Amino acid sequence: MIIKLSLLLFSVFLVGCQNVESKNTVVPSKSHVNEHNKSQKINVDQITTNKTIRDLVSEYQPETVFIGATTGYKTWGTGQELILNNEFSYITPGNDFKQTRIHPKPGKWNWKVSDQWIEKARQNNQLIRLHAPISPQSSKWVKEDHRTAAELEKILIEFMTAISKRYNNEPQVKWLDVVNETIDEQGNWFGPLPGTEVWQNPWPLLGFEIDIPAQFPLLRKKGVPVYIIKAFELANKHAPNLSLVLNQHRMTSPESIAMVKELVLYLRYRGLRVDGLGWQAHIKEEWPNWISMDNQALKTFDGIVKWAHQHDLDFHVTENNVHYPKNTVQDPQLNLVFTNIVKTLLNNKATGVVTWNLWNITDRPHFEKKNNLILGLWTKDLQPKPAYLQIKQLLINQ
Repeated sequence: MIIKLSLLLFSVFLVGCQNVESKNTVVPSKSHVNEHNKSQKINVDQITTNKTIRDLVSEYQPETVFIGATTGYKTWGTGQELILNNEFSYITPGNDFKQTRIHPKPGKWNWKVSDQWIEKARQNNQLIRLHAPISPQSSKWVKEDHRTAAELEKILIEFMTAISKRYNNEPQVKWLDVVNETIDEQGNWFGPLPGTEVWQNPWPLLGFEIDIPAQFPLLRKKGVPVYIIKAFELANKHAPNLSLVLNQHRMTSPESIAMVKELVLYLRYRGLRVDGLGWQAHIKEEWPNWISMDNQALKTFDGIVKWAHQHDLDFHVTENNVHYPKNTVQDPQLNLVFTNIVKTLLNNKATGVVTWNLWNITDRPHFEKKNNLILGLWTKDLQPKPAYLQIKQLLINQ
């Protein structure tokens, strides 16, 4: 009873404080922020403060626009869950549908958390993107060095078949990430690496398809990992109702962009359905390249979105956040990283589906690099940042 009362009081507080700067936040002073907003032609006074992001998407945007966010099951019952349900009609339940959680040990399957997410989405009228790809985020027992290609293929088939069949007919589930983080920034296939502790991808051990037509020159030279083909074959077969996404991480170099384009076209050449292209958008030390719409980074991003729509692909920004040094005053222009990415997507909404997903709602420490923060739209004290207001303004006016 005490917990319920606390959450109720918090939700009332949250709505009432949307325009209040926290005394403890590392965001610069209110006058500094207001001056910055003015220079960006953001009129905060015009924003309907009692309407949420999901309200504004519903009222002002076409059906091709989805704005969402991510939390994990550990935030259930906290202020972050209240923000997720209040603000967003599209959600990605973090890593809670990945093989690491669903199939943590040989012979053991755990559907408790994932099934609870489906029920929560139903109660809150939310659509889910299943971030459940065949990817580097595999259970340690899968990444053990003694695993053979035959063993890995069996594990892949079991997991992709199970996840697809279980959630294919769920009305709340709209998208499925089929593979993830397949190509590095040099345009090479990622993995495998020795050991189970490091970020590594065991699945290329299944081998490579090398009989590639000449129309795919990069793939003809490097081959195509069998695991990617196999994952899409299984998703095509067992998840006919879901929109299938090929999700990629950095995708900011010409080499990685060229490879992922060829990969999508090759999978379709093989008769496989690929419905969307995803980009994780973890912006790091290069964040100043994203604060002006005239910068090449945003022009390149815009070009990828346009290419996707020209090839009848939805475009998903799947994991947007900004990595920034801890214990450092946050430059107010950091807000423009989020705003400009959303603006670029909205600029393309007339030609196809665009989705944006905030990977972490609040600022929090990086899971490995403890001297770094990963930034969201709210402070660690649950205070909304200027980017939150700017995105609401975009949804109203663009």
